[in-house]
Amino acid sequence: MVFLRAVGITLLLPVCCSAQQPEPVAKGTVTGRVICADTNLPARLANVVLQPVVDNTPTLKIAGGKDRPHVVTTTLVETLLDGSFIVPNVVPGDYYVFVEKPGYISPFALVSREDLNHPSSSTADLIARFLTSVSVVANRTSTVEVRIFKGASISGTVSFDDGSPNPNAGIELLTKDKTGKWTSFRAKPLGSFGPNSTDDQGRYRISGLPRGEYIVKTTLALSDIAVDRVFGQERSFSNNPRYSLDIFSGDGLRQRDAKPVKLEEGEESGAVDIAIPISKLHAVSGSVIEASTGHVINAGSVAIVYPDDDTQLVSTEISKDDDAFHFYFVPEGEYTLKVTHAREVSREEISNGPGTFPATSTVEKKLRDFDVPPQPIIINGDMTGIIVPAQLRPTSTAPAKSQ
Repeated sequence: MVFLRAVGITLLLPVCCSAQQPEPVAKGTVTGRVICADTNLPARLANVVLQPVVDNTPTLKIAGGKDRPHVVTTTLVETLLDGSFIVPNVVPGDYYVFVEKPGYISPFALVSREDLNHPSSSTADLIARFLTSVSVVANRTSTVEVRIFKGASISGTVSFDDGSPNPNAGIELLTKDKTGKWTSFRAKPLGSFGPNSTDDQGRYRISGLPRGEYIVKTTLALSDIAVDRVFGQERSFSNNPRYSLDIFSGDGLRQRDAKPVKLEEGEESGAVDIAIPISKLHAVSGSVIEASTGHVINAGSVAIVYPDDDTQLVSTEISKDDDAFHFYFVPEGEYTLKVTHAREVSREEISNGPGTFPATSTVEKKLRDFDVPPQPIIINGDMTGIIVPAQLRPTSTAPAKSQ
């Protein structure tokens, strides 16, 4: 229809259809039952999650040119008391059924996403034994039965050498990766939070382990914890780690001196104990000083390292409270003291905004940099007042003298 006006021509035309919306993808459902292979009983309250046999999800480029997978929300369901489960709204395709239950071997401990996408012959054997696949078809229900296998376990105690237990001590397992390097073992299932730790008697137990070699590590640690209230159910807190010392199974203070534990499938290994040698741990403190002026340097990282291979034993920061470094417990021995990022700074406390906790934070402004040569140190008792000389870095400028 056309209307004519003195000022021009107005055309009334029918509105075209808007951009086409993508057709919704028809989805399927997976139902099944999980059985404990060692008892033939239902795996009750186990976690079930589907993983694509091959994941072709594109990656995103992040800083430094590295790839990061797209974040995809994965539905995790729990089995009922008869071991049954239902996973609804599954995009059609081929999947592995991953099941996690305390005490049983988790597929996540056996294979990575890369292993599934490009399995080697050894990985293919693991997949064939420990993973069950299912094909999902649109608008249909696929049914599967999954068997899970009892894992090995490690248990023991963490105590001090005077016989007292160390409760709430963090426990970490290390195992060898494909290159033979000791790496952290994933001992917590999906949906579980917080580290493994000892109970009030210093006891720990980690189960569901595949066959292999393991090292147990505990950490003797100090933290600065601030809370906004101590009474009531709800509170806010901040946790700032201050100092830590790792100790390994076999009472080794170096990972290379740890005593590995070799486990077969389903094997129970008890009495893997760690004794913390407090009678041979000493406090060490001191200051980093500008050699030419005697000025105390108020920021930097200080580490105690082994002189034979330059590996680090412990490290700490120069404290902003007293401009000194503090090692609260160091094993006896001969070491090298190393200071890095030595600098003089000014500090300002600024507000984090109304209603935040903590209410303020510290902002640093670097004034000058210093170079600090390493120096040998022998520790056989408590040591205080150590002086570490430093030189002003040539590129730094000394502050102007007041008139």
